[in-house]
Amino acid sequence: MTIKSRFLYLLILFCLIFQISKFYSFYSEYSGWQYIDWIINYQGGFVRRGLTGEFLFQIHNLLNFDIDILIFIFVSFLYLIISFFLIKVIKYLENSQINILIFLSPGFFLYPIMNSEVIGRKDILFLIVIATFVFFEKKLNNKNLFLLIIFSIFFLSLSHSVFLFYLPYLFFLFFLIRSVREKQINYSEIIIFSISLLVAFFLIYFNQGDKFIVSEICKSVQNYVTPDCENHGQMFWIGKDLENHVSVQDVKLSHFIIYSFSVILVYFFIFIKFCNSKFKIKNLHINKLNPAFILLILFLFTLPAYYLGSDWGRYISISFCGSFFIFVYCIKEKLFLKNYEIKINKIFFILLIFVYSFLWTFPFYQAEQIKFTFKKPILKIIQKF
Repeated sequence: MTIKSRFLYLLILFCLIFQISKFYSFYSEYSGWQYIDWIINYQGGFVRRGLTGEFLFQIHNLLNFDIDILIFIFVSFLYLIISFFLIKVIKYLENSQINILIFLSPGFFLYPIMNSEVIGRKDILFLIVIATFVFFEKKLNNKNLFLLIIFSIFFLSLSHSVFLFYLPYLFFLFFLIRSVREKQINYSEIIIFSISLLVAFFLIYFNQGDKFIVSEICKSVQNYVTPDCENHGQMFWIGKDLENHVSVQDVKLSHFIIYSFSVILVYFFIFIKFCNSKFKIKNLHINKLNPAFILLILFLFTLPAYYLGSDWGRYISISFCGSFFIFVYCIKEKLFLKNYEIKINKIFFILLIFVYSFLWTFPFYQAEQIKFTFKKPILKIIQKF
C-alpha cells in the first residue's frame, strides 16, 4: 500500500465518520432540511419526493420501529455504501497525479465536508445509483441492465425531482456499457427510456403538493417531527407549487460569477483529462467527438435545475459526481485511446492538493463569495494572540 493510497483511505474514513456524526445531530434535532426530507411520504396523497419516505414509513409500520431511528440507520448505511465505492475507486487513481486531483475535486465527496449543511441530503442516492452501475454492471445481462435503468429513472426522480435533470448521465453511462458489450441501444429502448422520462416528469409536475398533503404527512409522523413541521424546511416547500419555487429565486450577478468560477475549478482537471483523450469506441461515431464535449453537453442538461432551485452549489456537485463515475468507468474499461497524465514535483503536488482541495469551497446556496475553509480557525487563533 502506497503513501498516497493510505492518505486516501484515511480521508475516506474521516469523511464517513464526520458525515454520520453530523447527520446524527440533524436527526437528534429533527432538522427541517436534512432529516425531514427523508420522512416525506404518501400518507397525504401522492406527492413529489415521497418515494423513499413512503418506503421507510411502511417499514416503520410493518416492524413497529421508530421511524426517526430507521432514517438515521438508513442514511448512515448509504454513507457506508458510498465509502465502499470510493475505496473501490482508489485502485484506478493512486498511480496518477491528475486522477488524484480529479478524485479530490472540491465538488466531489469533499464538498459536504466543507459545507456540512449538505450532509444527509438526497444527493447521495444519485451517487450510489450511478456508482452501482459502474462497478456491478457485469453481473447483469442486457435485459436486466435496461430494466434497472428504467427502475432507476422512477426511483431517483420520485425520491427527489431534481434528479430528473441528471438522468442523462445515467443514460450516457448505459450507452458506454452497451458499447463495451458491442451492443447498440435499439429504437425500442430509446422510446421506452423517453416515455419513462415523460411519465416521471408528469408525475412530478401534477403532484407538486399542497397544505393539506403537508398537514397529513406531518400527522402521520407527528411523534417524529417538530411541532412546526408544516411551516418549516422541506415540508413547508412541499406545500408550494412550481411557481412559488421560481418566484423566490433572488439571483444576483455575484451568484453567477462565483458559481461560474466554481464550475471551472471543480471541472478543471477532469476537463483537461477528457480534452486530451479520445474514445476507443466507434458506436454512433463517438470516437470522432472530444470526450470533453460530452461532459459539457451533460452539464447543459442540468441547467433547468438552476432555474427552479437556489441550491446551485449542490447542483454543481451532483453534476461532477455523474461526470466522475463516467470517468471511472472509462478508466476501468480502458475506453480512452491514450491515458493523459501530468508530472508535477512531489512537494508542489502536495501544496496543489492542499490549496485546490482543502483551502476553499463554494456555498451551496446563493454564494456571495468564495468560502475559505480555514478562515474561522485562523481568525480565532489571531484573536487569542
